[in-house]
Amino acid sequence: MFQRIRETIDKGRKFLVASHVDPDGDAVGSAFAACFALTGLGKDAAVYLHDPVPYRYRFLPRPAALLHELPEDGYDAVIVVDCGDLYRVGDGHASLKQKGFLVNIDHHQASQAFGQINIIDERASSTAEILYLILKSLQVRFTSDIAVNLYTAVVTDTGSFRYENTTERAFSICEEMIGFGVSPAYVAAKVYENHPKERLQLLCLVLTTLETVHEDRIALAHITGDMFSRTHTSPEHAEGFVEYLREIDSVEVACLLRELGSERYKVSMRSKESVDVASIARTFGGGGHPRAAGCVMEGDLATVRNILIGAFSL
Repeated sequence: MFQRIRETIDKGRKFLVASHVDPDGDAVGSAFAACFALTGLGKDAAVYLHDPVPYRYRFLPRPAALLHELPEDGYDAVIVVDCGDLYRVGDGHASLKQKGFLVNIDHHQASQAFGQINIIDERASSTAEILYLILKSLQVRFTSDIAVNLYTAVVTDTGSFRYENTTERAFSICEEMIGFGVSPAYVAAKVYENHPKERLQLLCLVLTTLETVHEDRIALAHITGDMFSRTHTSPEHAEGFVEYLREIDSVEVACLLRELGSERYKVSMRSKESVDVASIARTFGGGGHPRAAGCVMEGDLATVRNILIGAFSL
């Protein structure tokens, strides 16, 4: 399969790299690293992200061509990273199939094989782990720009090596990237210790909604649009909030409901050991990993809450 990617890149001149809406560290790092690798191979490459880069990842070296609107241009190939389904790219996703030969690189469970080339490995810690192997096969010369993006992608998607998706290869990749000049302390400070005070003000409001059910094995909290307005924040400031719920010792499943609009909620789910939250998310049209998944649900807050609780047999 890597041979097909090599042939596609060797034959092509112009490439677009894309990832999902509300990009996380793996999405940003993988997209940027892929673009730097392509330009290093003498190609014309750009990155498309529907949403702005979240503030905690703005320290990452970024390609010169970072687009937030899909261009009219066609490409020799469009490389989509870290998307379980093409619709996750955002507005205009359907047009990507007409813009060029479609390559899909992903590690999500039950990822949709929407590309003409699909490299999907749900055993990988991150999409960046798969991308690293591809770049090695292409004999890409690793630079500090590629290294810090790959390192950040792997570290954030493994929860700083705390999650069960942490692999031996994840450690070895990060060790190798340190050899290219990455400073773990610098990355950790930028990602985890670089928040505006408004984020903590938002967290205070969210934690007042915390409740536990089923003998404290399920924890739930929610975020409303009014909370964002009162604290002058946006959804990017709430990244990682669901992890606080999972930290409760008795909790097996944590759910954070974020209001998207009238009677519409984005649900982030996390679990510790026995519950496959990806299977629950898929019943509501979402997806993800066994211990980290999400979906969008329709209904008022009480209805969504009750349906969600009923979906878990704890």
